[in-house]
Amino acid sequence: MSISRIIELLKSLTKPNLNDAGAVLDEVKVVFVPPILHIDAVSAIFDDIDIEARIGELEKLLAIENNGSPVFLERLISRLPISINALTREEAEAKSKWVRLGRNSTWVSSFLGDVAKHENLSQQCKPQFVHFYGYKGGQGRSTVLAMLAKALADDGYRVLLVDADIEAPSLDLLFGVSADQFSQTLMGLCGWAESLSPIAGAYTGVSQGRIDLVPCRPRVVGADLDFALLAANAPLDTRLFESAAGKLKESLASRTDEYDVVLVDHRTGMASSVLPLISSLPGGAVIFARTDFNTAAIPSELRYVVRSIFSNTSVVPGVFCSFSLDPNRAATAAASPTEARMREELLSELAAAIQTSNDGATAEDLSLNWIDWYLDRALLEPSLPIVSKLQADNIRSLNLLREVLALPLGRRRNLAGAASPIVIDSPSNDIASVSGAKDFGKFIHTPEVERLFISGNPYSYVLGRKGTGKTRIVRELYARRLGLPLLVAADAEASLALQSQSIEAQAWLEKCKFDAPTFWWSLLRVALARPAGVSIAQLISEYISKGIEPSELADRLKIKSLIVSLPEPQVFLVDGLETLVPAVNIKRFVGALFDLMGAVQNDGALSSKITIRVFVREDLASDSLQNVEQQMEGRKVILKWSAVSILNFAISRIPTLNWIKIKFPEVCEDIDRQWGLVERGAMSEQSATELLLRIFPQRLRRNNLSTATFLRLYFSDAGGDDTNKATFYPRLYLSFLKKLDDLAAITSKPVDSEGRIISSLLNQAYDDASGEFISETKQELLHLLFLEYKDHGIGEHETDQEKVAKFIAAFDGLSTPFDYEALVDKLCEKTKFNEKSVRESLQRMKSIRMFENRPGYAGWWRVGQLYKMGLNMKYSR
Repeated sequence: MSISRIIELLKSLTKPNLNDAGAVLDEVKVVFVPPILHIDAVSAIFDDIDIEARIGELEKLLAIENNGSPVFLERLISRLPISINALTREEAEAKSKWVRLGRNSTWVSSFLGDVAKHENLSQQCKPQFVHFYGYKGGQGRSTVLAMLAKALADDGYRVLLVDADIEAPSLDLLFGVSADQFSQTLMGLCGWAESLSPIAGAYTGVSQGRIDLVPCRPRVVGADLDFALLAANAPLDTRLFESAAGKLKESLASRTDEYDVVLVDHRTGMASSVLPLISSLPGGAVIFARTDFNTAAIPSELRYVVRSIFSNTSVVPGVFCSFSLDPNRAATAAASPTEARMREELLSELAAAIQTSNDGATAEDLSLNWIDWYLDRALLEPSLPIVSKLQADNIRSLNLLREVLALPLGRRRNLAGAASPIVIDSPSNDIASVSGAKDFGKFIHTPEVERLFISGNPYSYVLGRKGTGKTRIVRELYARRLGLPLLVAADAEASLALQSQSIEAQAWLEKCKFDAPTFWWSLLRVALARPAGVSIAQLISEYISKGIEPSELADRLKIKSLIVSLPEPQVFLVDGLETLVPAVNIKRFVGALFDLMGAVQNDGALSSKITIRVFVREDLASDSLQNVEQQMEGRKVILKWSAVSILNFAISRIPTLNWIKIKFPEVCEDIDRQWGLVERGAMSEQSATELLLRIFPQRLRRNNLSTATFLRLYFSDAGGDDTNKATFYPRLYLSFLKKLDDLAAITSKPVDSEGRIISSLLNQAYDDASGEFISETKQELLHLLFLEYKDHGIGEHETDQEKVAKFIAAFDGLSTPFDYEALVDKLCEKTKFNEKSVRESLQRMKSIRMFENRPGYAGWWRVGQLYKMGLNMKYSR
């Protein structure tokens, strides 16, 4: 017999169901107090019966009503989570005083119809909560939530995401970030931490909006047991989540920078966390519902689930979202009869839940509250795409979702409190330099880079190839007081940091006997002990003069004690790794630094006090340590300049060029007028190209190539067939512009009949700039390649520089594309270097994109687009 049947039989014996003379029970109280359902039969007939005999009396009553078949209540109680009690009136009143009802917090209470609706909430309240729920998994719930959040952030809004999927959390994985501390997570709100510090800048929008994230759990091994404990105990006490919701609201209320919207991603099915959070954080709700059941009837329990959720949310109408797996389904397609009936039934449940009067909404009135989501190829990529790459139908669905949920529409006008406020001023007096350490041109706020300027962001590993702007970002972070450099590039201003290749750096390396762990731990100790106004280099010089050994300063227990006692958290920046030590040592030094960073990340006492943020080439990072990808998971940013962002960079530097500024004042004025877009990297590719083509000719005569194609192809590292995945180099672009400006200033006829710079100057400026870029790359190879001869005694007096120069010269006249194995043989023969060092050198050159695979030809390579001229290899068809 089901529990519902027992309740039904008991209630049939109460006064409302029988005449007063025949009534046996005064009332039947049914209350769920997790994890037990209490069924209390209240009657005066139990006054004179002892407790042991009362259950037998109830069995007799039910047996009479059940045609003589006895109901063995004691056996039911022993095997089911129920408590059936026969109580007197006085006992029932006493029990009601200590029973905590919790009527809005559990599915059981909701299925009992024990749900009170929330009062209507003002649409002006901040922040707005929206709950995303699906009764079944695999319906695109988290994906739609993430894309809606990105759409809001792109329009300038501040969005907080909360991952409340307590069994299979995934929002942090979707955004490629991870938490180190319980204080960043829902687990922290559930009792594992005293305060909340969301992961800042999980995504930054094009209009200074951003997404912050509260993951469900930290992604550190030490938190696995805690997470298992939460999952095991969560179903036993719903107060855990009610308390978490209260702490979340308190934390949001105490912030000086408000969120506009909070989106909560819930566990599927009837998880214990869903209703406590929804009822405690009332707002809108999006329920994902499948319409591909084999029958037109929706599952009976789904009706109760829908009623429970919409009854626990505010009067802001909820939304159904249906994900279609049909690749040919379009917005214009009509619903099948089965799907149409299911839509009507579920929308009717929504209408009943939000009804406040007799003339409430109907299913027809709420037709827009059913939103379709379509299979989209843009979502097949490993990471979430930008919103504009979605198919048009899905973009419309996102806009409709915002409208129906009463979320902010259009772009946010008031950007107060947004990170890195935009200053709309003229760039005309800026000084541009190809060195990031000396470039005082305006900083371009591309969304990918802007997340690094949000305080509290989780990104400790900033990876990028040479010329992608690592050093400039370090200088900008220091200027904004968002980090203190430990080590800086060789051409950077030393300031308070240690300069790579400086006398002090080399002296300290020698004192450390080139032991990498000792160098990094002692350098951290020096930074922690540095008095105000004293640079790290000065302090190192003082230690050397006093004979203090680095090994004394590298005591890890002492360093931990200093870190834990810091009054405020600190961020340390590390740049210039590529030129710190010779190529033979660089791998060890990068690995040792990553070991130190891993030790900090995995120790909660340390990671809550310091962050070490390293700026390093991708190839050095990936080749430095075992399992480094796992260590960097959710903590890395890869610097990559797309065609749009590099064109915005080029536009930003046009007004800094003296001759062009005088010759093309109208173009510079147009740039000034649109500077807000340019500085955010938000000017469209088409608009930026049109501005440049008012200065440059339409075509280049040397190869009859359109200038627009030249601007896309010749400044990236793609070989011509992969430009969408190419990386552009601001250093090369700026060098080209400066050389073009200088050449035009000394040329007698620098413009053509249409008033644009002649194409020959563009060709010459590019040749000079790319040649300079390649020369710098060759210098970098000194710290990248380690070459050894086959036989001892050959070239024993040669320097590393001479060996690298000899190796590069060996490529002169060789063909590209080429068979890799054949090239190894040729280089070994021409240079006499051993095969191992030749192979390692080629692989390292490939890692910085000097070479790339030849598509469609296994085992074949070709020289990278930017390096054809520098290596003097001949193209062979």
